[in-house]
Amino acid sequence: MRISARHGLLALSAAVALAASAGGAALAAAPRASSPHGVATFADPPGNYPTYILPIMSAAFESNVNLYNMDEMLWRPLYWFGSNGSYTVNYKLSLGRQPVFSNGGRTVTVSLNHYTWADGRAVTNRDVEFWMNEILHNEADWFAFVPGGFPSDVTGMSFPAATPDQFSITFNKAYNHTWVLYNELSQIWPIPQHAWDKTSGSGSIGNYDRTAKGAAAVYAYLAKQAQIKSSYATNPLWKVTDGPWQLSSYTPTTGYAAFTPSPHYTGPVHPKIATLEELPFTNDQSEFDALRSGSVDYGYLPTQLLTQRKALASHGYSFSPWTEWGFNWFPLNYNNPAVGSMFKQLYIRQALQRLIDQPALIKSILGGNGSPTYGPVPTQPKTNLLSSDERSNPYPYSVSAARNLLRRHGWSIHSGGTDTCRRPGTGASECGAGIKKGAQLSFTMQYANGYITFNAMMAAIRSSWSGVGINVTLTQASTVDVLTAASSCHPPASKGCQWQMENWGNEGYAWTYSPDFYPTGGEIFQTGALSNFGGYDNPINDANITATHLQQGTAAFYRYENYLATQLPVLYLPFWSFQYSEISSKLHGALPQDPNVHITPENWSLSG
Repeated sequence: MRISARHGLLALSAAVALAASAGGAALAAAPRASSPHGVATFADPPGNYPTYILPIMSAAFESNVNLYNMDEMLWRPLYWFGSNGSYTVNYKLSLGRQPVFSNGGRTVTVSLNHYTWADGRAVTNRDVEFWMNEILHNEADWFAFVPGGFPSDVTGMSFPAATPDQFSITFNKAYNHTWVLYNELSQIWPIPQHAWDKTSGSGSIGNYDRTAKGAAAVYAYLAKQAQIKSSYATNPLWKVTDGPWQLSSYTPTTGYAAFTPSPHYTGPVHPKIATLEELPFTNDQSEFDALRSGSVDYGYLPTQLLTQRKALASHGYSFSPWTEWGFNWFPLNYNNPAVGSMFKQLYIRQALQRLIDQPALIKSILGGNGSPTYGPVPTQPKTNLLSSDERSNPYPYSVSAARNLLRRHGWSIHSGGTDTCRRPGTGASECGAGIKKGAQLSFTMQYANGYITFNAMMAAIRSSWSGVGINVTLTQASTVDVLTAASSCHPPASKGCQWQMENWGNEGYAWTYSPDFYPTGGEIFQTGALSNFGGYDNPINDANITATHLQQGTAAFYRYENYLATQLPVLYLPFWSFQYSEISSKLHGALPQDPNVHITPENWSLSG
């Protein structure tokens, strides 16, 4: 089913007329604040601060803080998603106007609103073409790449010089229009061709992106510049922005970042504060101490300290859970040369999931603040895409069920020790393909550090696994290091593919459906997708995902999510709020919080 008509697409007859008449129409800019004033401070999660500035980023650099706490503040995507607490498209804040379909639904035409780059040049279809060419020719370095998906499903593009505020894209099929907008056009991020289309610092600007060799050389140059973090606030490349902010200071050793209003921003909402400081913290306690001292305007209350709500209220803070359009899980490495064959056995994944007692973890560790995850579609905000099956648990907690699963498939159970395979083979009562006699159910998991609650959750789950002889060794690293390790297994190889389980954690990094807002899971579960960290490969799932892209209604969508709820491509964990925000009474305009976890400090103001 399409999203309701107020976000929907125009009927073709009306749309064609709109395309002819609306090209070049300007979006009226809101009045600038007469004198932006005050310094607002925002707390980044421990070990999870902005680390990469180039919008074209690989899975190794992909994170919410890179995308939304830095890049999106400097460069605006073609379409902005998030409106008054909803995850839906927001045309008021978008560079692109409502898309128009023609050619039997295969071609989409977009007219651009009037935006300019910080150097005064207009944002045009050439900047859209530049983005498209760069991701087309550097797909292995773009985290959102999915084989057969965007931009591989594009068969034609038109960027007419005569109408620089309009472009068209033709797809290989007539897709679900909502999916095209929410998962295809949503991924376009115009970047300044007139400033970035070069292959060296001393080289001239050209049209290099229009050839595969040239586009690769341009990307190599830009990516190399993005690795020089000490120059983020000074490099002329990163000064050519079209967003409401400019990066004025960045400390790569700590992650501290400061932003000031861009005097050249031509969008509809202008900053009212003079400076935004994003403050990094090494752990939850140091962030909480900063709240108590009043040195953070927009922070979060660590889950294990939820009892301190009243204390912070007395210091002038309001408590607001930040609901995220996403879900919580962690990947298993199906391509690990030692244990990948075990993870490929559904019964082993079922046994692992059976021992994650989500209701008990929510009650005892999260203080009742959370919801169980049974599949890939979010439970909040409300959506008709959540099936009735995914509202219930296909694998409720059961030690006996987990033990019986393993025993029936040929394992000797050693509670508190390590189970061993005693019946190798591929029969119904044997351990499974690739598992040798005497093999042990022994794994390693690296997870994000800095979170006391997460430590407690991982310890509880490990203890539960140990009770039936599944021995998991836990180690910790920063969220960035955990993500980097997990993303190194593409393509499968004996080297660089040694991780077994990686868990960045709900507080550090849960999956948010962005820039694929229609939650079909292609970027994380489709075979070959760069964010398919564990290398899950299932042709039935691939076909189910494809059906959600093509078919109207919810039947295909329910079939997709119900299948993954039972097949367990990953292990599901309790999902709690993105964070429990604490917002100073001096800071205004921060609510409602965006479920796509964007921050919009241009809406904020300070009093006092």
